[in-house]
Amino acid sequence: MSFQLGKNITATLTYYDVMDFPLTSFEIWKHLLEYDEHQAVRDENVSLSAIWDILHSPQLAPRISERDGLYCLRGREHLIEERIRRDKLSVRKLKRMKRLVSWLAFLPYLRMIGATGSLSMKHGERGSDWDMFVVLKSGRMFTGRTVLTGFLQLIGRRRHGRAIANRACLNYFVTDDHLEIDTKDLFSAHEYRFLIPLLSFDTFQSFERANHWISRFKPNHEATLIPSRLTVEESPRMRTVQVWLERALDLILVEGMLAQWQKKKIARNPKTQIQGGLIQATSQALVFLPHPRGPRVYEQFKTRLRA
Repeated sequence: MSFQLGKNITATLTYYDVMDFPLTSFEIWKHLLEYDEHQAVRDENVSLSAIWDILHSPQLAPRISERDGLYCLRGREHLIEERIRRDKLSVRKLKRMKRLVSWLAFLPYLRMIGATGSLSMKHGERGSDWDMFVVLKSGRMFTGRTVLTGFLQLIGRRRHGRAIANRACLNYFVTDDHLEIDTKDLFSAHEYRFLIPLLSFDTFQSFERANHWISRFKPNHEATLIPSRLTVEESPRMRTVQVWLERALDLILVEGMLAQWQKKKIARNPKTQIQGGLIQATSQALVFLPHPRGPRVYEQFKTRLRA
């Protein structure tokens, strides 16, 4: 048991080393991988104290280092100071992101916004954008996306061209009747367990229930019961404004026209032809990831594990 657990801990640290991300002992327990399968540990009875004991055993002493409660592979100690620096920077960025989301809460058909990517891990850089996972009302995917994108463009907070730092990156939309993520792999499980709900904690809880498959990869994670301090408190006034805007837009009947226009625009984008890209354009999911990170992380992980 202890020998296999040591290998699993090594695999877990190696996976997150690909992302230059040292882990606390609690994070190792939460994200523990199985060395041989490169998936979640199937023995769900591994305790935090068992993790602690192996981390400080002679078995792992030649392989890992620890400082300030953070563990990394030996020779990668500089990442500990880097994580602490990025954590402080990301907290400031997330507070700014929350302020922006508080201004978006009244927009029609918007049901949830979550922070993903490096910021949700609190591992962003100065030049980082703000990756957003967006949930829109069923049947209003293209109208909701147009309104959100247009508003962010108007206030100068939409990422485009070389304007990247501290701007919203809108590359993943789903509707509230299609909350289950289609891509079910290790990286997706990682990505959406780190997601920070910025708007609508109720919808976020529905999102967690719809994606229970994540527990296959993260068996030590439990459902989120308390909103994050970064979650915007929705006011009745904002909700009233949103309802009236939705009623007004419902009278115009532009969803079909906008769907046709946006699908054609996406199809003409040369990035949609990149091999290995993740592109979806349906009434339930709009995903534009021409260079998905998951496969690259997994290949680097396997290479480092063999080494």
